[in-house]
Amino acid sequence: MPRLGSKKSRTGCVQCKVRRVKCDENRPCGACTRYRVECSLLRYAPTSLQARGHSANTEDVQSTPGTSIDGASASPDHESDRNYEKSIACPIAATDHWIHDLELMHHFTAYAYLTMPGHEATKQVWGFSVPQEAFKFPFLMHSILAFSANHLAHLNPQRATHFKLLSGTHHTNAVTTLNSTLPDMGPANCHAIFVAASMIVVNAFADARSHDLDSMIQVFQLIRGIDYVLQKSTPMIKKGPFAAIVTMTTNAPKPPPLLSSFLVEIQASACSPTVDSSPDQIVRLKAAECLRESLQYAIDTSLYPALRATMLWPISIDADFLDVLKTKADPEVRELLRKYCQIMEFAASEHWFMANWRGISQQLH
Repeated sequence: MPRLGSKKSRTGCVQCKVRRVKCDENRPCGACTRYRVECSLLRYAPTSLQARGHSANTEDVQSTPGTSIDGASASPDHESDRNYEKSIACPIAATDHWIHDLELMHHFTAYAYLTMPGHEATKQVWGFSVPQEAFKFPFLMHSILAFSANHLAHLNPQRATHFKLLSGTHHTNAVTTLNSTLPDMGPANCHAIFVAASMIVVNAFADARSHDLDSMIQVFQLIRGIDYVLQKSTPMIKKGPFAAIVTMTTNAPKPPPLLSSFLVEIQASACSPTVDSSPDQIVRLKAAECLRESLQYAIDTSLYPALRATMLWPISIDADFLDVLKTKADPEVRELLRKYCQIMEFAASEHWFMANWRGISQQLH
């Protein structure tokens, strides 16, 4: 599975350094644009940025205890820059980040875990067993804190920017640390890896800064990568303390009429390809059949079939279908995607972390 992390940047903005995330070094950078905060790169002329990048290796060698973190001497200009950096970093300064983390953990164990899908027994696993496991595995702790921050952003629109910044930081750290752990997955850490991977998918939907086709495809690609982890660890999870999370319901309730009508519509478009079908048509018909199977399976096995189908379809379609989606040219593909988006919108009516995807189907006309 390709790694989801990225290499560090030497000339990134101050905000990305504080968050310990990759900076694309655009002016402003993509991360600051995403979080709608001022980017420190706007303070520097392009020539000075280039000079910093050109001399980075020399500065690393020549750094002394009297130099700054970036390897620059303590001149008045650099002192001014450091003061500016401190002022913009203060919302999540390293000296008090633990206070924010305590707030997030308290919120998760008091409230947020109750919003995870599942029976009461499953919720108890999320609220008690999962946090205990997280103290042993940082990637799981980051996943929990990201989820809690997203929930607080949902509940407190006036502080949404603050909590979204925290969620993005923890989400990035969760993905990075999980990547480094995957080669050593085994019985001792598979439970934490499984739960962290599941929460990373949920956080990806909750933390999306835009809700359009391009963002959806990015989430699809993340889900497809995470599915490797879920498939490999599920057999071990069924025998461990988190078994309740993966246990399928044996008495699923009757599906809502709206989902049943979606299933009928999808069945009508999921006919078998013919000898005259073009390659793109074959890919689309296979994707339609995958959507039908995903929704039917979700209805048969889940208390939340819309959410289950929303998560299942992206991992069951062919990679070629994603390429067709990106072109946005085929009207029949757009119609199939619109049906999927209607299922997603149904899930959004039941789960807060999907709420911002309401109305996505209207963008596909």
